Parts: sequence; C-alpha cells; structure tokens
Amino acid sequence: MEELQDAIEDAQYVNAIATQDDGPRPVLPWEIPTEEQLATWEESVKRKDSKKGNPKGEPFGLDWYTSSPVGFFLFSNFLKEVSEDYLRINFVEEILRFKRLRGRPREEKAKSIISDFIQAPKTDPETGEVVPPKKTEIDEFDLWRNISFGLGLTSEVIEEMVELNIAEDKLTSCIGLQGPVRDEIIKKFGQIEILIRKASSAPALSVSSNPESGPTPESFKSETSPVETVSSESMRNLTRRLKSDGSHLPSDLFDEAEFIIMECVKKEYWDAFVESEQHTKLRNFLWYQDRDVVSEDFFVMRVLGRGGFGLVTACKKGTSGKLYAMKVMNKKRIKKRKAEQLAVNERMALAAVESLFVVNLKYSFHSKEDVYLILDLMTGGDLGYHLHQKGKFPKKECLYYAARIMLGLQALHDEQYVYRDLKPENCLLAEDGRVKITDLGLATKITPTLHGAAGTRGYWAPEMLKRDKNGRRMSYDHAVDWFSFGCCVAEFISGANPFRSQAALDFGFERGKQLKDKAIDCATQEMEAVFSPEKFDPEAADLCRRLLDKNNKTRLGANGCEEIMAHPWFKNYDWEAIISDRKRPPFVPPKDVNAASQSEIGNFAEDKAQQEIVIDEQDEVVYKKWDWTNPRAFSAEVIEFLIYERETGEPLVPVTQHASCCCNVL
Repeated sequence: MEELQDAIEDAQYVNAIATQDDGPRPVLPWEIPTEEQLATWEESVKRKDSKKGNPKGEPFGLDWYTSSPVGFFLFSNFLKEVSEDYLRINFVEEILRFKRLRGRPREEKAKSIISDFIQAPKTDPETGEVVPPKKTEIDEFDLWRNISFGLGLTSEVIEEMVELNIAEDKLTSCIGLQGPVRDEIIKKFGQIEILIRKASSAPALSVSSNPESGPTPESFKSETSPVETVSSESMRNLTRRLKSDGSHLPSDLFDEAEFIIMECVKKEYWDAFVESEQHTKLRNFLWYQDRDVVSEDFFVMRVLGRGGFGLVTACKKGTSGKLYAMKVMNKKRIKKRKAEQLAVNERMALAAVESLFVVNLKYSFHSKEDVYLILDLMTGGDLGYHLHQKGKFPKKECLYYAARIMLGLQALHDEQYVYRDLKPENCLLAEDGRVKITDLGLATKITPTLHGAAGTRGYWAPEMLKRDKNGRRMSYDHAVDWFSFGCCVAEFISGANPFRSQAALDFGFERGKQLKDKAIDCATQEMEAVFSPEKFDPEAADLCRRLLDKNNKTRLGANGCEEIMAHPWFKNYDWEAIISDRKRPPFVPPKDVNAASQSEIGNFAEDKAQQEIVIDEQDEVVYKKWDWTNPRAFSAEVIEFLIYERETGEPLVPVTQHASCCCNVL
C-alpha cells in the first residue's frame, strides 16, 4: 500500500509541475476583508509608518501604493483602461526595467527610452504624422518603484519643477517633457556613451595566476601570453561595477523625469483611481499580504526529504496554486536538542538574503507544535545526486555551477553571514537547470569571536579545527566558505572531494589517527591536495589549489569573490549574463521525481523523552518574530493571477468544489 501511495503522490506531483506554465490554478478563494478589518489594518500601517518615517511616501498615497509591484500594476492597468493616455505610464515602466538591467542591456534600454519618449516624436516619412510608441502591458511580476527622488519636497517646489519641465504641445517629446531635466538626460547619456566607447576600445583586462605567489590581484600573470597585470585600482573598479550597476550608466539617470511625469499623472488621475474598482482590489490584496499566514493556506503534496527537525514537502499555495517547498520543524524536537537559536538563525538569514543564487524564503509562520518555512521549490535534484549519476561534470557545467554558487556565497557574505555548510547536496537544481544553494541552518552572522566546527566533515576549512595554545577553538570568518567552495569545485571537476578520498584517509592513518573522522580532519589541516593532470587542466588545478589554501588570509576569495572571478579558469566567462540570470543552463534535469521514496525518507520516531517535553510561554518568545511574508513573492503570486484575468477577460475561480466562489479580490 505504501508503494501505491508513493506512486499516486509522484503522479500528482509531476502533473502539478508539468502544468505550472499553464497559468495559476487556485484551489481557495482570496479572503475578502470587512470594512472593520480594513480600518484596523490601515491604522496599523499608519502606526508603523510613523515609527520609521516615510521611505515610500505618505501611507495610501500614489508613491506608497506604487512602491508595491501590485500597486504599480493595478495603477498602470487603470490608466490604460480609463484613457488612451498610456505613453506616460509606459515611460515610467521602461525606466523601472532600465534600473533592473546591467551592462550592455542597460545601455540599450537607455537608448530606446531616450529615442521613444524623450527626443522629438517620430513621424511617418510619407504622411508627416506623429507615430507614438506602441502601448505595452506589464507582463513581469516584480516591476516596482523604489522612490529615490522627490520625498520631502514642498508642493510649491514640485509645482515649479513641473511647470519648468512640461509642455502641453508635446512637440519636444511625446510625453511632454522639455526644459533642463530633459536636456540634462540627453547631455549625460551622450557623455556616458563616449566613456563606454573609450572603455570598449581599451586593451582587454586579462588575468591569470602565478603559482609562486599569493592570490592578490597584482600577482595574476599569464604563463602563455603577454598580458597586462591587474592593478589594485583596476580590481577596485571591477568590484564597484560588479557590485553596483554592472555598467557605466547610473541607475538614477531618469529619476527626475520619472518623478515629474508621475506628478502629472497623479494630478490628472489619482482621484479617479481612488474611486475605482482597481483601488478596491489593491487595498484588499495589501490587507491580505499583511494578514497572518497559517498552515491551512497551503496544500501538502509529496515528501521531498527529511531535515534534522522535520520533513520537507512540496506544497501548493491555495489562493494562487503556486508550488513551493515547505520545511516543517517540530518545536519539541528543536527544544530537545537545544537548537532554538539555530532555527532562528536560519529564518533570519533566509529573510535577509534575497538572491537569484540562494533558495529564497517566501513565507514563515508557526503553529502551537511546529515552525514553517515556505521556500523556492527546486525540482531538479541536488548536485550530489547528479554528480553520482555522471561521475563528474563537463567543464561547461563546472563553470556554470561554480559561478552561481560563488555568487550565492557572496550574497550571504554581503549581508555579513557565513554559510558553513557548502557541499554538492546543498546545491539544488530548478526545473530548468538553474542552481541555488539551500539549507541555511548553519548560517550565522560573522563576529570577531565566531568559532567551532560546523558543516560537513571534509568540506569544512582547517581554521575551524584549529586551537590556540590553551586548547580553545580559534575564531574564523567568511573565508571558510571559500575553502568549502574549493572542495566542491574539485569534486565537480574530478568526481571526488580531495579530503573525503582514500588518499586523505591514508594520510591521516599514517599519522596515527585511528578513527576515520580524525583521519579526515588531519588531512584537512595538513595534507596538500594533489590535482592530477588527467582530470585538472593547469588553470583548474591552480584555482583549486588557491581556494584550498590552508592560510585563510591568503586564500583566494578572502578579499571578495572578485578575486575568484578574475582567475583564468573563468577566462572570457560572461559574468554579465550570469549576474543578470540570462545565462542558459548547460544541463536541464529530466522532468521526473528527483527525490527518494517516502519509505526511504522515513518518518521521525516519537520517543518518550520528546513526548514529555512541554512548550511553554517562555519557549514561544523565541518565535515571536518568526512570522514573515516576502512582499516580492506575494506580489508575484497576485500579478500572475491578475495577468491571467487580463488575458482571458474572465475572473479566475478555484479549481475545486468551491468553483462557484470567485477568486477576485473585489
């Protein structure tokens, strides 16, 4: 019977994954708040806003609403529905897309914005009539305004800005923009284009390695061809570009123009929007976003794995049909192992790191018995599984996985977290082959006194095992992750971790370590890994050797991931495509269940000691700040829902016995 149940769950799971692209499939209606609930919510929003100021403008004003992707989407829809005056909101949409791009795509987007909206309107060469840009609709889930200009300006100053920069005749530009703001944009972009052309015509920055010296940027030299040595200033410039915009174009190039245009739109349409059905929907959705999430909001599907404190299952969000992974941790198991702080650390790290290269937290909530984490569903299996299937990865896959994992680690380091548990099993593939690091249970804030071995033996860094002359554990920092990264890269290339090999065991045994664990620890601290030419080309061997440097101060990556990116193993690699997530994965996993059966995963045995544990009020204090909703995840669910309704012209209803209930939030 268990096998039959597994087969049924597998079939349901695979079918759910296969039909994701068909659009949202809700099974619950959106809850509609009462007027009393809305009033209570609005008061709560105002109280919170009064404590932190107005980073998004006054609550329930235009700027405040459109700082939410849902608010911007519905306001844009409203403008396009009530009038043919779509050009100005399309202009703002294009600016928001421009800000999300990097490198050459950002440059091309800036050109098109200036050409379509800011320069003189285009005309038909035969008739001489103005040809405006075509109307476009929002079809992405994360278009939102980060209000970075205009907050705090008086109404008199705003009115003067609009009067100085807007013309009613629209002869200068199709959106009516004229004056100093328009002229400054054209001037700035012209100057930046000259800089870009000069930069692109300059000698290419080339970096390589010198095995006789440390891994500082100055030491990278080529052994095969004469190249320019990378100076400290060049590396700093590279760092700034990669960590900020990825290009010469500043993200605030159009900020003043965006502010002025939105002020014009607000003056003409805001009052009508407040009275509209779209505004009612918006308030209801934002109320729903702030309501308490409960386990009944999700429908559990197949069990995917087992953690230290509970099971990980695939689940479906009732109101949107969106598939996620649900990690459930039992409070009694956590208390029994005195692991409350570990659980809280994982929740805090997941909420702090929003990255394309890390499994992201969507929702967190708790009940009387359990705490819940709702995460990205990664259906392609882990790299440990695929490595076992293949033996080793081809170079294209090695480069792709290493690049994304490295950026995931850097995202954690940027938030002052150290991961401490990098291994192939903690690197998951999405359905399309994109890899992300997962399981932040051992991630913790970097402090001057951070110490103690954590993670998986054979992947942890030697400084985690070191003790001072008094026998106390020594402190370490983020560099431990780059050692683990080196172990993984070596394993991707050769199929074996240098410190979980027979050679490592023999090394430890020869030095008197009788236990397997102690032998591996000994090899980690003292053995220099050997990289055979049959499996490692010179660049790969040098990269791994530098990452596995026993000295955490000279280890490659100690000064940031840019050191690793500049290594010749990544020569000519398209970092712009990786960072912007446009790089196509070299391997797409089969559309199958990449997880063990329920019988293999097993269940937790409830022993008498655990049954006797009581969760009291003091224990609940630990989880006081556990509940959280990721606003980006919620917005993506809602906007996918709204796009479906817009395209079909019909309300989307739950696909259950509740089919008579309308899913619209009205």
